Amino acid sequence: MMAITHVTTVVRSRRMETDRIVALELEDPDRWQLPPFTAGAHVDVVLPGGYVRQYSLCSDPVNDRCYRIGVLEVQDGRGGSAAVHRLAVGDNVPVSLPRNHFPLATSAGRHILIAGGIGVTPFLSMVPVLRRMGSRFILHVCTRSETATPFRSALTPLLADHLACLHHDDGDPSRGLDVRRLLAAPKLGDHVYCCGPTPLMDAVAQAASHWPDGTVHFERFGAPPMEVGGSEAAYTVELARSQREVTVKPGQTMAAALIAAGVAIDVSCEAGTCGTCRTRYLAGVPLHRDLVLRPAERAEFLMPCVSGCAGAHLVLDL
Repeated sequence: MMAITHVTTVVRSRRMETDRIVALELEDPDRWQLPPFTAGAHVDVVLPGGYVRQYSLCSDPVNDRCYRIGVLEVQDGRGGSAAVHRLAVGDNVPVSLPRNHFPLATSAGRHILIAGGIGVTPFLSMVPVLRRMGSRFILHVCTRSETATPFRSALTPLLADHLACLHHDDGDPSRGLDVRRLLAAPKLGDHVYCCGPTPLMDAVAQAASHWPDGTVHFERFGAPPMEVGGSEAAYTVELARSQREVTVKPGQTMAAALIAAGVAIDVSCEAGTCGTCRTRYLAGVPLHRDLVLRPAERAEFLMPCVSGCAGAHLVLDL
């Protein structure tokens, strides 16, 4: 499998957007151009302590000297967000080449952007692109309160131009954005995009279930815990090229079993969200739990960090 290339960046600036959200600007140590990215893209960030996490780029794609990310410190998390919050100006931060699983639909007549809290970050890279294109759009930002709303300086001109709406629910989702009403009657050419907490994305998915295929887009960086766990029963993975067999034990992920057996595979997010460990399978019925493979791709590939097996045997092209 192809290794992920990383580039070294340095923290140029650090700003607390709320009491729990930090915005970092990353640049090349010598202030050279950074690899280009498109609106909606993200990077893997390699952090002290060995953590690797995925964060949306929220800067304007035309700015090739800076990557900006915004990170919510997760209470009782696994340590990645806390490591980001400990970064200081001048610290070196390796990042992957940008990847985009959340691109703008160029054919859309109108873009409806729905953000929940820190989920506003990918839309901040989309907005300047949409404005330069002259595209119709509206950005809905859902937060608990005004003080919990990040990037307010970037949102202010959009609010003034009636291109954004803020929705504060004070912790009660029923008082926030009515997504069912918003998405009740799609017009020809409409596309909806959503990034935010799982309950918001689930509500949008349900409210837009009648929308045409390919017009509803989600950005997720964490699968539900029950979808990230290992297998319920043991099964065997056959490696076609290596002529080996590896047993995946109950409660163990396929990736963990392969790595323990000395198989060289690249893993990053371990949540089925980044696509790093994508592997071709040749036989068997996988249980797909990833969040990035398209239906056509699932007929050929799986993500061993989260995928399971519906039977007793899988054959991988390894």
